[in-house]
Amino acid sequence: MNVVYVYADTKEEWNCSEWRCSIPVRAIRRTKRHDAALISILDFVNPKGRTEALLEAADVIVVQRNLFGPVLQAIRHWKTRNKLVIADFDDAYHLIPSTAKNYSFWRQGLVWEQHQGGAGKWRKIEPHPLKQFEFGLRMVHGATAPSKLLCEDFSAVANMHYLPNYIDLEHYSSVHPAAHEGIYIGWGGSLSHVQSFHEDGVARALRALCKERPNVRIVIQGDKRVYDKLPIPKRQKILRPWVPFHRWPQALADFDIGIAPLHGAYDQRRSWIKVLEYMVMKIPWVASNGAPYRELGRYGWLVDNDSNAWLRILLDMVDHLEAYKQEAAGAPYVFGISQSVDANVESILDVFEDIAEECGFGPLRAKDKLPDEQVMTG
Repeated sequence: MNVVYVYADTKEEWNCSEWRCSIPVRAIRRTKRHDAALISILDFVNPKGRTEALLEAADVIVVQRNLFGPVLQAIRHWKTRNKLVIADFDDAYHLIPSTAKNYSFWRQGLVWEQHQGGAGKWRKIEPHPLKQFEFGLRMVHGATAPSKLLCEDFSAVANMHYLPNYIDLEHYSSVHPAAHEGIYIGWGGSLSHVQSFHEDGVARALRALCKERPNVRIVIQGDKRVYDKLPIPKRQKILRPWVPFHRWPQALADFDIGIAPLHGAYDQRRSWIKVLEYMVMKIPWVASNGAPYRELGRYGWLVDNDSNAWLRILLDMVDHLEAYKQEAAGAPYVFGISQSVDANVESILDVFEDIAEECGFGPLRAKDKLPDEQVMTG
């Protein structure tokens, strides 16, 4: 099978495209039985030369999230050329909170236009981006998402298939924690996660925990506004800046305990990435009892969004940390590495085959390979 992934992230925001595009591309190429390539959304809209040759030779084209504007025209073009076109998205744009960076675009339908001389203004997008997104979902042969709830949300619009985020173990194999004093309870994320630290749940628990255990430090890796939201003395919370994807595993290695709070309908449509990463790093974890992590509950602690529930588990983890670390190195670690992309690459291709069969395409795995092309990783 020959697959072209069309990524949407810019270099500055590179993360989702790594999980949903680059990681599968590398795994598919490593099979030596199938091939894959990675191109940008801009090259998909205006393909030339080598990029056009890759698209011409593809059996499957996977387009990431940006189903609006000229992307819709490109999808229509490649459908007419008998390509199986699949949309992939990993965010609940219809539920995105006002604290998120892209709220103005996805919910308000506005885009900022910068003019010469520094002035600018908001421009209303017509049709609304969500309407264009849904139109794109109706246009493609099928769509994939790493959240079962997202699949349910759009099942009336598209032929939805659940496709988890699988992990590339190579990123996590050679990192080691740096020496530090105290116990680090860590979390990393962007501004779109502010609502995850709702005052009634984990935030109050962390404040109480820090009062009862002076050796605890809360490490926030990412947006300062998440750090500022935590009602914890500065001496017991540490802010570390956002790091590029390839440096994240080293930052993660410093966590003694990992947390994964959720709050609201938007968070319920996240993937299992945070907890899965804790597991492959042998980090004991506690998470909100929600849809993204429920499948992993046997390998850690799931709690209701109640400060007492969070505090009770975190206190026990802090007081018996070595025992929890030993436990994390057992069954949770084994399950985590079983979700590697290389162990599950055929499952990814099976989803594409299922979509092809549902649309009346022939078997995809029998097709010729793509021309040789160095994989671009952003």
